[in-house]
Amino acid sequence: MQLILKKIELFLNIVHYCIYRLEKKRYLLFNKLNPFMLLGNIPAVKRKFEDEGTSHEEVVNKIWTNQRYGFGIMLSGGVLVILVFVILLAIFDMLNGLLKNPILSSLLPFIVCMVFAYLICHITVFQKDKYISYFKQFDKKSKQEKWKYGLVSLAFVVGTVSLWIYSFRFIPVL
Repeated sequence: MQLILKKIELFLNIVHYCIYRLEKKRYLLFNKLNPFMLLGNIPAVKRKFEDEGTSHEEVVNKIWTNQRYGFGIMLSGGVLVILVFVILLAIFDMLNGLLKNPILSSLLPFIVCMVFAYLICHITVFQKDKYISYFKQFDKKSKQEKWKYGLVSLAFVVGTVSLWIYSFRFIPVL
C-alpha cells in the first residue's frame, strides 16, 4: 500500500511539475503583452526600482515564477486539483449510473469529490511543500526524461478529459 501511495505521489508531482513548466513558458512567451510589464516604462516607476537596485521586470517575473508563492505555482496547483476532481467525479458518475437507484441530482457528491481531490493533492503534493523537492529532482533530469514526463502528463490530461466526457453516458436522465 505504501508503495502505491509513493507512486501516486511521484506521478502527481510529475504532472504538477509539467503544468508549472508549461505555465512558466506561457508566461515568458506572452510577457511582451503583460500590462504589468508596461508599468515599468513609466519614468517614476523605473527610477523607484533603480533606487532599490532591481528592475520592474525582475519583480514581475518573481511574482509569476516564484516556486513557493508565485501565480504560476498557484495556477498549476489549481489545475492539478481540478484534474483529480474530474477523475473522481467521472468515477462517481460511472458508479452512480450502475446503481439500481442512482442519486439523481445533488450538490453533495460534487462537494465530496472536490474535498477528496484537494485532500489527495494536499497530502501528495502541497503538504510541507513536497513539490519543491520534487521540482529540484526533476530539474536535474535530462532533456529526454523531461520530454517523457511531459508526454506522460499530456496523456494524463487527455485521458482525464476523455474519461470525464465518457462518464456522461452514465449520468441518469431525469
